[in-house]
Amino acid sequence: MHTYRLRRLLAAALLGGAATLACAPPTLTPAQAAYVKAESRGVEDRFVAEVAGVVGVSVERVRSAMPDERRITVAVERLMAALEKDLGRPLDAAQEAAIRAADERRRRELAALRSRAMQR
Repeated sequence: MHTYRLRRLLAAALLGGAATLACAPPTLTPAQAAYVKAESRGVEDRFVAEVAGVVGVSVERVRSAMPDERRITVAVERLMAALEKDLGRPLDAAQEAAIRAADERRRRELAALRSRAMQR
């Protein structure tokens, strides 16, 4: 029985690893990664400026309210919550919609950057 469990565990690990490898995005070269990093700064700057304009606060306030995207799955929700806390009032529906639209544009632009980098 112990051998059977060990085999199942090993098979699951191997299959899971193969699926991870098959689904992993292609790795960028150092030059491609540098291109994405440099260009993504502009995308992020435009997003922050757009949100600042929508909410009526400074760019610095928006930057300080932004969560670390690497750890947060729904960063725009956290950003809006932080801005509401900072402002001391809820965002209205139009502001929330504008921020979500800006975030969607930002995500599309970042994805397009990665695609362009892969072709460089």
